[in-house]
Amino acid sequence: LVLGLAGVPIFTKGGGIGYVLQPTFGYLIGFASGAVIAALICSKGRYSYPRLVAAGLVNLIVVYAAGMIYFALLMKFYFGKPQDAGYVIVNLCLIFLPMDFIWCIVSAVVAKRVLPVLYRHDPAKMLRISDLYASKCKVLSGGKLTEKEARRLKYVPLGALCSAADEIRKRFMKDKFDLCAIVNAKNGGCGEDCKFCAQAACYGCMDKGVLISREEYDNAYSAAETEGLNAMSSVTAGKVLSDKDLKILSDYYRAHEGGATERCVSHGLLTKERIEKLKEYGVTRLHNNLEASAENFPKLCTTHTHAQKLETVRAAKEAGLKVCSGGIIGAGENMNDRIKLALELREEGVYSVPVNVLMPRKGTPLENAKPLSYDEIRRTVAIFRFILPDVYIRPAAGRRELPDNGEKLFKGGANAAITGDFLTAKGVAVSEDLKMFGKLGFTVRNDQNG
Repeated sequence: LVLGLAGVPIFTKGGGIGYVLQPTFGYLIGFASGAVIAALICSKGRYSYPRLVAAGLVNLIVVYAAGMIYFALLMKFYFGKPQDAGYVIVNLCLIFLPMDFIWCIVSAVVAKRVLPVLYRHDPAKMLRISDLYASKCKVLSGGKLTEKEARRLKYVPLGALCSAADEIRKRFMKDKFDLCAIVNAKNGGCGEDCKFCAQAACYGCMDKGVLISREEYDNAYSAAETEGLNAMSSVTAGKVLSDKDLKILSDYYRAHEGGATERCVSHGLLTKERIEKLKEYGVTRLHNNLEASAENFPKLCTTHTHAQKLETVRAAKEAGLKVCSGGIIGAGENMNDRIKLALELREEGVYSVPVNVLMPRKGTPLENAKPLSYDEIRRTVAIFRFILPDVYIRPAAGRRELPDNGEKLFKGGANAAITGDFLTAKGVAVSEDLKMFGKLGFTVRNDQNG
């Protein structure tokens, strides 16, 4: 358009600025703008036939709309020869539609084969690969990614990103793997309003449970120890555990002091004094998920704060416990929110980062949330590895729903997992997990446990 209007004879009747007064100039405007819109449609996902055909059809709509409107306006206001709408629609659109529709199909077939080849040599893609290489080198040399640098990883090819994340994992963590299980020490009846949780009493999804018995805890712990798991975490619902329940559970933990499997606890918001007491009884790990970034947390919960969770995490760190803290994805946040969470966790120096994928529960506010694609989950885990090169990244809830039990995640940066069942959902069997992690070359039993 610019060349033609500048005088280069590339239009049907030559060139020059006067061409804007040609009745069909509107089609040229439509061609240019329609091509941009079609390209945007193609860039939003895989090059599937429906997407490519849709791009062509949208392009046609833009072209015909621009052409007919421009023609009608020019004929009326410049030439003084108003045209009937029916004449314009039939002669400037309908008679061309059948052949143009065929061309939409033909172009989709050609594009399906040509675009992937062109993309491999796309300068923009090469720039993204350059960003990936620069970020990888920075992390491998001991540097820390900034938020801006981490955000660039949203656009790099997924395969290359996961491969680089695994390289970082091997450099900093070698083949060490941390495998833990959880035991439901007391569920349901929670007074909080976390929008993703079926245990919240306000949603009426489940009844309040009772505290686990000594026999049940002993059996769960013995099974975890026999299976060679690194840790077993007892989890209770609620913001704060009662003094009575805490005393009972502490006695359970003390009975297994010296065991090969570490005792981990997840008892809501804990004070420094309570954490110190738990440590005396043999607890070596504490779990308390931040769930989301400080900015996004109020969208998920209003009955306690992100700051309160941080207090518990920091108190556990000060007490010398290993801290397991991560979040939930697929709960309405975007990748930028996840990156902010990962940066916060890096700042706190946590030991392990669980990545829970939302499993919508009927009755909760997020029951109709759109599930994340596996590629989105893989990208999240890989970016977490870039930000957190030397921690255990632990795919947790939702892993059983993945087609390969999350195997691709463990080839793309992850090196820890929760095995067995969860609080309100089934998990992957321990035997299946041990087989998979062994096949991948991980060492499940770490030196830290003796």
